[in-house]
Amino acid sequence: MTREPASTEASTEEALGVSHVFKRYRDGDTMVEAVSDVSLSVPRASLSVLVGPSGAGKTTLLGILGGLVLPTRGDARIDGRSVVHLRDHHRTALRRQKVGFAFQDLALIHGMSLLENVLLPLTPQGGARKQDVARAEGLLERFGLLDKRDRRVERLSGGEKQRGAIARTLILEPPILLLDEPTAHLDGENAAAIVDALAELRDEGTTLVAATHDARLSEDPRIDRALHMADGKLC
Repeated sequence: MTREPASTEASTEEALGVSHVFKRYRDGDTMVEAVSDVSLSVPRASLSVLVGPSGAGKTTLLGILGGLVLPTRGDARIDGRSVVHLRDHHRTALRRQKVGFAFQDLALIHGMSLLENVLLPLTPQGGARKQDVARAEGLLERFGLLDKRDRRVERLSGGEKQRGAIARTLILEPPILLLDEPTAHLDGENAAAIVDALAELRDEGTTLVAATHDARLSEDPRIDRALHMADGKLC
């Protein structure tokens, strides 16, 4: 698939955007350029994937798009608002309001039930209310996990953990969802269930960007754009 034309200006149709972003890290005595001069505009209510091998820069770019990682140089926008010069607490507040993250390691808390994990993002707001529990149970039902609500997460299968992690990101009802390798290490049936869920969320108006090396996701016909990365660049 070909690279999409880059846009350096925000528009009313843009959910996320970066313009000429670079990200450099120091690794011992070596400076590593993880992302190199990338410009990208992500439309609202779209499902895009960043495709490439490990080390291509996908995860770093995903973090920059969501305001979790600040670029060394260049601009990054969430909902049309530049985040690079925001104070940390303002950037955190904007990210919390607009963006949900499903990390590759899932970050589920062992020793807690699946329902407790799904409700965990509500802790900074004072914890879950009755209506929040009902919404969490609705999300678990949507992902075929309601019968696992009280099971400790370490006793769940890989596919159940992945779906549970996505349900947790949705408890705050973010309009944007970023996912790192959402189908990694899943069998065909579980991977298909994840892709089905992502396409359904897009159809409901959520903007999604996933980093992946899995052709089951990147080559699905429901994907709006597959953007290939190598050596920190879109290609």
